[in-house]
Amino acid sequence: MRVVTVSGFAAVLAVLAPVGAHADYHIVSPYEIDLGEIEIEHNGSAAIDHRTPVGGATSYTAEFGTGLTPWWHSEVEFGFDRDQGDDQPTLLREFVWENMIQLTEPGSTFVDLGFYAEYSQSATTGVYAASNQATFGPVVAKEIGRTTTTVNLFFTRLLGPDQTTHDTDMSYRVQSRWNIWAPLSPAIEVYGDAGVLRSMPDFSQQQFLAGPVGIGVLKFNELGWGTAGKLKYEAGWLFGATPATANGTLRWRAEVEIPF
Repeated sequence: MRVVTVSGFAAVLAVLAPVGAHADYHIVSPYEIDLGEIEIEHNGSAAIDHRTPVGGATSYTAEFGTGLTPWWHSEVEFGFDRDQGDDQPTLLREFVWENMIQLTEPGSTFVDLGFYAEYSQSATTGVYAASNQATFGPVVAKEIGRTTTTVNLFFTRLLGPDQTTHDTDMSYRVQSRWNIWAPLSPAIEVYGDAGVLRSMPDFSQQQFLAGPVGIGVLKFNELGWGTAGKLKYEAGWLFGATPATANGTLRWRAEVEIPF
């Protein structure tokens, strides 16, 4: 078993930056290090609800990453968002540095462990000014037969002059995938935000979504695009389970991996 010490890495992130919880409906996996590959990724989501306070929000990202070592994957992200409500503009909201550290060799322990940390620098000013944020936490995965279950538990602190709280927020993500066919496998996903640790609101006031997702991967040679590389894709519908959550959220993801 290989174990990587991350205390120094986390300390560097804490000094360098601010990251927080943006509307990113994507499960972080400890398996995706992608050493020797360039990764180009897009994530998107759209909240569907007739209620103006919770419906109409959209989020889009453009991300570029690679494996820096056999156990460290790093990405830079440009995040675009549109707030809920009428007549809201779509803005470049943030620049994000994401890092996934693989702590154990896959299959060497009862569960596969990783540590995730990101730094988010706000790109907005004036009336749309937002705080910088720091997000970090464990990533846990377990394969049983043809299923893979992944759990993300993340903690977020707001930083910078525009922060609205000094408390720590806790959010979680869960995916259980049935690996039946590489081009398309079904999964169930759950996303929740429990709120700040010091004074968590009632569950009815928390963000909570769950629903089915389709996940697939195709090799470039299967698409006639060459002999190396892969296209990964995901799409799903998440149902809101609390009054504080939009009735439905469409989420999608596309990723191209090119070896170098």
